[in-house]
Amino acid sequence: MREESLLAFCFEPGGILRLAQNDQCTFSAICLPAEADCFQGHHAAIKHPSQMYISSILSIEIGIAILLLLAVFWVKPEYGLFLYGLALGFPDIVFPLGTAINLRLDDGLIVFFLFRSFSWSPASLTSGQRSIFKWQASLAAACCLSALVGLARGNPPAAYETLKMTGCVVILIALPRLLQSERRLRFLAAGLMCAGIALMFQIRQRLGGSPAIVLGSFQELKNAAAFTTWNPNTIGQASMLLVFAAGIGWITFGRSRIHSGLWFCFATAFSLIPALVFARGAGISIAAGYVFFLCLVRRWKFALVFLMIGVSILGYLRSVDNELVDSATRVDITTGEGFSHRFDRWDMAMGAIGSDPFLGHGFGREWTYLSDIGSEGRAHNAYMTVWIELGFGGLALLLAATYRFVTCAVSLYRDLEFQMHGALLLALSVTLCIDSFGSSTLYWEKLPTIALSIGIALIGISERNRVWTVAHDAPAAAYQVLPERSRM
Repeated sequence: MREESLLAFCFEPGGILRLAQNDQCTFSAICLPAEADCFQGHHAAIKHPSQMYISSILSIEIGIAILLLLAVFWVKPEYGLFLYGLALGFPDIVFPLGTAINLRLDDGLIVFFLFRSFSWSPASLTSGQRSIFKWQASLAAACCLSALVGLARGNPPAAYETLKMTGCVVILIALPRLLQSERRLRFLAAGLMCAGIALMFQIRQRLGGSPAIVLGSFQELKNAAAFTTWNPNTIGQASMLLVFAAGIGWITFGRSRIHSGLWFCFATAFSLIPALVFARGAGISIAAGYVFFLCLVRRWKFALVFLMIGVSILGYLRSVDNELVDSATRVDITTGEGFSHRFDRWDMAMGAIGSDPFLGHGFGREWTYLSDIGSEGRAHNAYMTVWIELGFGGLALLLAATYRFVTCAVSLYRDLEFQMHGALLLALSVTLCIDSFGSSTLYWEKLPTIALSIGIALIGISERNRVWTVAHDAPAAAYQVLPERSRM
């Protein structure tokens, strides 16, 4: 007998499949229509399952895998927090829901965290957290009321602005209720570090080997580095979150020299991302907050090293393309040159504020109103934006929420045991407040809201630990040696 049998297949559309092997046996079966009537070969394969059947099985398997993964995240949310932080480093992996609305993996995870936070009973909020949430809730209520009034008047807010505010409110509710231990903070910080590394590689890939030589101006360089769903301002906000997360890792993973050096390297590397894309406002804000933090914790050598690294990078870029660096660093406060037409937009924004300074023009209607009066774009100033939309009352609520966050940070900084916690929160406040003068950072922006939510969670953890420390030390104070009674 031959080692390989000769197989002959004969297809009849809608009819019978006949197979003969060495003329010894015959097998018949119903077959599907085929293009070829008959073919012959040494090896052949017959596709029995249909394409739809395979896809349905694959969908069921993927669904089961997702359910098992969510079950793990339900019991061990720290693993979900790691994935949440990691997902933020891939901004172009999105599911588009409209022209400007995209659904990401981190959006789905935050909704899952929200459901879990209401299903499980987390620790009660501390006094500092309650006061911050009170003002944040008041700001969100003012936005909702303004949106309802605008809807009743026939001037509804933009759908994008409404969804963005809703997402930020969900983040403010879910993350602090979930981040109630330093272990979970460490997992989230580790995920964000991986995301930051991935983000730097993606930016480098977009810019290419020698971006300064290929591109003509720093504005073209910024546009080349931008992602499909992230503009250069968003990249700057991502850098703020990453630097803050490196600070979280610094104070939660241990404070040995090795750990301090490692987290200093992470924070320094991520703080230089805005310099790669010439996001000047974000770069200045991060540098100011970073140096402020190092000075508060008296790490003078680290502060000096950071400044030397920044100056060295600026010198290197100048040596590569002097004209590019000069055009990016040329600023004239008197004429507004170098501020990307911010002065012109601020003039138009002040005119919009002056027309209705107390009640505003309605939530989510900044761009609509400014474009109607001839402005080239948004105000690019968080304080002006909230004043235009919600009036002076909305601005007061925003400032009150920020002030309460700062006072909690100052309270922690005054406690020697939690001094680094307070210093980190103060540095975040400085960074966000400075950057808000050139962008809408503090006013319902996703990445800054994540940073603030982590900060609120850190306040809660620190305040609970401080109460526990005081309660633990109280019994020891009760056993002080009493003076002996004098004998008569």
